[in-house]
Amino acid sequence: MTVIENPRAARYGSDFRRSLDSQFRQYLTRQEARFDASERLSIDLHCHDHNSDVPDELWGRILGLPETWLKTGKLVKCLRANGSDVITITNHNNARSCWELLDKGEDVLVGCEFTCYFPEYELYCHVLTYGFTPEQEVILQRKRQNIYEFLRYVHLENIPVILPHPLYFYAANKKIDLTLFEKLALMFQRFEVLNGQRDLWQSVLTLNWAEGLTAQKMSDWSRKHKIDPAEFGVDIEAPKVLTGGSDDHMGIFAGQCGTRLWVPNLQQRLQTEKPSELALEAIRAGHMSPFGHVGENQKLNIALLDYFAQIATRIEDPGLLRILLHRGETRDKVACFEISNLLLELQKRKHSRKFFEFVHDALQGRKPNKMLKWGVSRKYHFCIDHLERIADSRRSSPEEFVETVNTAISEIFDELNSVVVRRIGESGLITDEHLEARFSTEELTRNLEIPSQISALFMGGSSRYKTEQGRKLHQLIDSLSFPLLISMVLAGATLTSTRVLYQNRHFLNQFATRIGQNHHACRALHLTDTLFDRNGVSNSLTAKLNHCREHDLPIDFLVCHETEEEAAHLKVVRPIAGFTLPDSGGQRIRIPNLMEVARAFYEGGYDRIVCSTEGPMVLVALYLKHMFNVPCYFFMHTDWIEYIKRTTNATRHERDRVRRMLRLLYSQFDGVFVLNTEHRNWLIGYEMQLEAERIHITAHQAPQVLSGIQPVDKRTLFPDATSATPVLFIASRLSREKGLFDLPEVLRRCRESLPDLRLVIAGSGPAEEELREALPDAHFTGWINREQLGALYAGLDLFVFPSRFDTFGNVLLESFAHGMPAVAYNCKGPADIIEAGRSGFLAEDIEDMAAQIVAYFQSPLVMTQMRQGALQRAADYSPEQIMSRYLTDLGLPSHSGQREHRIVA
Repeated sequence: MTVIENPRAARYGSDFRRSLDSQFRQYLTRQEARFDASERLSIDLHCHDHNSDVPDELWGRILGLPETWLKTGKLVKCLRANGSDVITITNHNNARSCWELLDKGEDVLVGCEFTCYFPEYELYCHVLTYGFTPEQEVILQRKRQNIYEFLRYVHLENIPVILPHPLYFYAANKKIDLTLFEKLALMFQRFEVLNGQRDLWQSVLTLNWAEGLTAQKMSDWSRKHKIDPAEFGVDIEAPKVLTGGSDDHMGIFAGQCGTRLWVPNLQQRLQTEKPSELALEAIRAGHMSPFGHVGENQKLNIALLDYFAQIATRIEDPGLLRILLHRGETRDKVACFEISNLLLELQKRKHSRKFFEFVHDALQGRKPNKMLKWGVSRKYHFCIDHLERIADSRRSSPEEFVETVNTAISEIFDELNSVVVRRIGESGLITDEHLEARFSTEELTRNLEIPSQISALFMGGSSRYKTEQGRKLHQLIDSLSFPLLISMVLAGATLTSTRVLYQNRHFLNQFATRIGQNHHACRALHLTDTLFDRNGVSNSLTAKLNHCREHDLPIDFLVCHETEEEAAHLKVVRPIAGFTLPDSGGQRIRIPNLMEVARAFYEGGYDRIVCSTEGPMVLVALYLKHMFNVPCYFFMHTDWIEYIKRTTNATRHERDRVRRMLRLLYSQFDGVFVLNTEHRNWLIGYEMQLEAERIHITAHQAPQVLSGIQPVDKRTLFPDATSATPVLFIASRLSREKGLFDLPEVLRRCRESLPDLRLVIAGSGPAEEELREALPDAHFTGWINREQLGALYAGLDLFVFPSRFDTFGNVLLESFAHGMPAVAYNCKGPADIIEAGRSGFLAEDIEDMAAQIVAYFQSPLVMTQMRQGALQRAADYSPEQIMSRYLTDLGLPSHSGQREHRIVA
C-alpha cells in the first residue's frame, strides 16, 4: 500500500515527530481505502457557530466573550465548499442552530456537544451527541450533570455519542489519572481520533490506545470498577469506532477534517431518503472512518489569531466587578484584567483596530482594498503584502494555506520588531553617550523601578518623568504603539494555541508510558547569550557543548549571534538588535527573535529548557515554559549582588531592590543550578526563600590538557629570572569585581619575605590600564590562546585568585589540570573547589593570602605534594562525572556506571 506523501514531514526536526507523522499518515491511508467512494457520505462531526456562546475556558467566561461570532449561514457555506455531504452543527450545550436550519427546511443531522460532569474526578468532559429530538434535548440537559446517567439515557434512546478529543481537558485537574480511561473505554464505543484543532501527539496516542484495547482488558476493568459496559451500549468484543472532525469555530477549517460514513446502496437510497437519516444510520452502525489532516498547533494558532482579531474589534469592557466576583483564582482574574485593558487600549488605536479587521478578512479569503496602500505608511506595506498572500492561499490546499498563514504571521512579527528597532535607533535616545549616562550598572541599579501610575511612566505625575528625555521617550512609545500592540497579540496567539494543547503534558507522558509507545522525547534546549565570547562562562558552556557532541547527549545549545552557523547540538538564531553596555568589557547584548526560538524548540522536539543568562534570553525561556508547559531550569553563573557591591556605589536599599527582582525571577524556574554551597545556602535562606529541593549544586568540568605543551621558560617573561624564581600567575577578565586590586598589597606583603617574587597576568578587560599602573613590574600577556595559556600553567608556580565575586572559578580547574596549585579567598566557588592544604590554600583576607603564598614557596616538599594534589582534584571534575549528575538533575537519561564526583569539598 502506498503511503500518502506528506510535504510537512521534512519540517519536523525530531525523530519523535517524524515517527508520529508517519504512523498517523499510514493510518489515514488505510482508512481512506476502507469504503468505496460511491457508497460513502462525508460529514464534519464537530464544528461550531455563534450559538456556542458560553465558552468552556474560564478566561472567556470572565471576560464575557462568546466562543465565536460565526454566523450559521457562513459555517454551512464553508462546510459545503469543503465537500460535506451532510450538515451538522455541534454547539456547546444547545442545538439551536440545527433547529433553526430545520425550521428553514434544510436537511440537517441534529447535533450538540454536551458538557457532562464526571463526579469522582470533578471533571467536565464533552460528549458529541446526534439525532435527538427537542424533547430529548431537555432531558439531556438535565442528565448531563452526571455522565453516567447521561450515557445510560442515550443508550436507551438509541442516540449515538462520540467522545471528542479524549486526551484534551479544558483545565488542569490533579484528580485525573489513568483509571479515567479505563472507565471511558467501558462507557464509549466511539472516539474522536482526528481533531483538526488538536496536535499530532494527542491524535496518535488516542489511536494507539484505542487500537490496543482488548476484550480481556475491558473485562478486567469492568470487574475492577464495577461498571457494566452493556448499560452504555458498549460491546467489549467489538473494536472501537474512530471518527474525525474539524472542531472549527471560525469557519476556516470546517469540512477539511471529518468522517466518511459508509452507506450500502447509497446512490439508490438517496432517491428516497434524506442524507441526514442515512448519516445517522451509519453512525449508529459504526460504519465510519476519519479523514483530513492534523496541523499540530498551526491550525489552532490560526483559529486563535482570527478569534483574537475579532476580540480586538468587538470586545466590550467586562467591568471590574464582574472580573473580581467571578469564579476563579486571583491570578486568572489579574490576567483577564490585564488582557481586557490591553485589548481595550488596542481598540482605541485606529490603525491597530483596522489591521485586525484586515487579518480576519484575509483569513476568510478577502484581500485588503487595493487602494489601501495609498493610505498606509510605506514602512508598513509589508503587512498588506503578507495579508494579500494569506487571502490568496485560501484558495490553495488546506496544508498550503496553513503553511502560508503561519509563515506570513511569523514574518509580520519579525518585520514589526525590526520597525521597533529602527524607530528606537532613529529616536536618538540610544546613543553611546546616553547608554553611558543611563545604562551603567550603577544607574540601572538606582533606577530599577516602575511608577505605580503607569501613565506617569513617560509624562504624568512625577517631575522625574518630565525631562526632555522623558518627552522624547513618550513620543517614541506613542509612535511604537502599533507595532508593539500587534506584536503582543501575535505572540499571545502563538503562546495560547500551544499552551492549550500542552496544558496536560505530564499526563500525556504518563499515558504514553501506559500504552508503551509515543512517549515524548526527553531532550533539553540550553539557551545562552554567550558561547563565542572571551569570558569564563563562554568557555565553560563551550566545554559542555563539546562534551554533548562527543557523547551525543540529549542537550542542544541555542545562542543568539550575528555570524555563527549551526552545527551538531548547536542552534543559532540571528539577533533582531544588539548593543554593548558600558562597563561590560565589550560584552554584547543581543535581542533574539522570539518566534524563531519558539519554532526551533518545537521542531527540535524538546521537552525542557535550561537558561544560563539573566539577559533577554531569560524572557524567551519563560515564554517557552508557559507556551509548551515544560520544566524550565536556570543555570546561575553570576553573583549580581556582589558584582553591584564591588563595581558601584549603590546603597544597600538599592541592592535589596535588585535582590528582590532576582528572587522574583529565580522563583519562576522549576530548578536552579548553582556552582557553590554558599550560593545554594543564600538561595534557600531568608533573603531569597527558594525551596531547597529546587536548588541543585553542579560544577564546571576540568579541561582536557593539550598534548605536547611545553612549559614556558620564566626567562622569556622576566629576563633576569631563573628557573627557581617564584612566579605567581592569574588568568582572568581584568575588571574590578575580580578582586585584582588586592594584588598590589598581596605582593607588597609577600616581598617582605620573598623579594624576588614575580607576577604574570593573562587576560584583558576594562580595568587593564588602571591595573598596569598599580602593578608596573607585573608581566601582562593580554588575551592568549589555549596553547599559550597551557604553557604558563605548566611553567609557573602558583595560581593566585583574589576574586570574591566568582560563583565557581573555571581557572582554578584549569590550573589544577596542569598541576598548578592555587590560593584563593575562602568563599563561594573556591571554598568548594580547593581542598585546603592538599591542592591549594584558602585565605580569609589579604594578610592571610600573603602568608599562605610565602609558606608555599618556603617549602619545596609542600610544593611537590600540592602539585600532585591539584592533579588529583582535577580528576574529581571529569566531564563524565559532572555531566552525569547534571543530566540526572535535569531528569534526562544519564551516563551509567559513573561514580559520584565530589563537587563540594
